[in-house]
Amino acid sequence: MSAPSTVARVPEAATRAQIDFLTQLAVHIGLRAEDGLFLMAPRVISGPAGLTGRFHLHPEQAAVLPEVLLPIAAQELAGPEVLKLLTLQAAILKEFGWYLGASAEGMLQLSSLSWIEAPQDAATAMDMLNGVGASVLQALLEQPGPASA
Repeated sequence: MSAPSTVARVPEAATRAQIDFLTQLAVHIGLRAEDGLFLMAPRVISGPAGLTGRFHLHPEQAAVLPEVLLPIAAQELAGPEVLKLLTLQAAILKEFGWYLGASAEGMLQLSSLSWIEAPQDAATAMDMLNGVGASVLQALLEQPGPASA
């Protein structure tokens, strides 16, 4: 994963446990330990599938909610694409406990519904979100083939 380009600074409200969590998370996703503070939303990272991701830090605990932004605006979908999106949304929620919806920016977003309390689990979740996100993109963008006779 590639590191964000902004300058890291310790958030005033971050606890030592949160800083340690972010430091470990950085190492698990292939960054330097000192890049851990770069990982908090709204800062973004590029995941293994090339999708933009971010981690929301819990306000009080050492835990994050990972999410991946898909490069499709929700408003671009219409007709059969909406049915496909809803079908994908139901399958992802059932299989992974993740939410496929719209981000604050209006893009499609895939996110965990549960706070993740272990840095390695958060890194794994981000990898999985990237992989599933790439599959969602492929499913939404694929054109139906010719009808068979």
